[in-house]
Amino acid sequence: MHLTLIAHWLSMISRVIHNIWVVLMPSVYAKYYYRKVTNKKLNLKNPRDYNEKVQWLKIYSDTSPWTELADKYKVREYVKNCGLGQILVKLYGVWERAEEIDYDVLPGSFVLKANNGCGNNILVYDKSSMDIHQTNKTINHWFKEDNSLISFQPHMWNIVPRIIAEELLQLENISKQYKSLVDYKFYCFHGQPEFIDVIFDRKNQVLGLEIEAADYYRRENVYDLKWNKMVDVLANPSQYDMVVDLPRPQMLNEMIEICKILSRPFSQVRVDLYEVNGHVYFGELTFTPGGLNDFTTEFLIKMGEKIDLSTARLRKRLFII
Repeated sequence: MHLTLIAHWLSMISRVIHNIWVVLMPSVYAKYYYRKVTNKKLNLKNPRDYNEKVQWLKIYSDTSPWTELADKYKVREYVKNCGLGQILVKLYGVWERAEEIDYDVLPGSFVLKANNGCGNNILVYDKSSMDIHQTNKTINHWFKEDNSLISFQPHMWNIVPRIIAEELLQLENISKQYKSLVDYKFYCFHGQPEFIDVIFDRKNQVLGLEIEAADYYRRENVYDLKWNKMVDVLANPSQYDMVVDLPRPQMLNEMIEICKILSRPFSQVRVDLYEVNGHVYFGELTFTPGGLNDFTTEFLIKMGEKIDLSTARLRKRLFII
């Protein structure tokens, strides 16, 4: 018990040191973190590939719009202002603490998600099967520690943590081959979507549904805008079970036009969409995708060539947060 307490305090001290490091010396920390994650040297003087240019944008550009739009709650207003309110998933409620959630007013099925996290989702298919105490405990754990600076996503630091409840999207004829909805991630550069990273069969936390757990983390394929599979662009294709070749989405053309509208103001952003029962739904905007090692070196360079850093509005505030 004594050793556990010591380890806890050492972890807290380390976290504080790293957070201060990010704020006071962001470029130095970026090089440290980049080397740690990719085992490569970060070139900020002459960034070439996609990852390097995103790191440059984090440090030197005005990322205040990123903070607003990476918030899964606040981004809804941006989508509405773009004239795309029809693609928003129905919102049931938003709270700042798990204990504030009124489960009685929620329907029989819904999704709980953190507005500031990645993968912090609970899919509730049957509310009557919920252990509310355990669910609230999980949600509070999400908000217990803010890893945005340590993971070098400083634009996430100023997002006020909230939990939101939304409609649970369900396919009318979901295949037994799939364990989750298909997530269409459009990588966009200067308002132009270029390719689609398609991810499915994720291990979300599911309540009230009997379903066999997948023995893989996820499945992933990459397609161009004409739905031709792009081979040899994933760095570790054997990491994912890609035996399923997905059919072209019925609403692909509409998705592309939506991405052009949502991504227009930005040098780069990933627009995540779903297609459910013939309707397109908005997922989120992502400015700093976490998979730094997902794509091959050659493909990352091609992606980087599509980002013109000379158009970036530079940061005026003294500190990065």
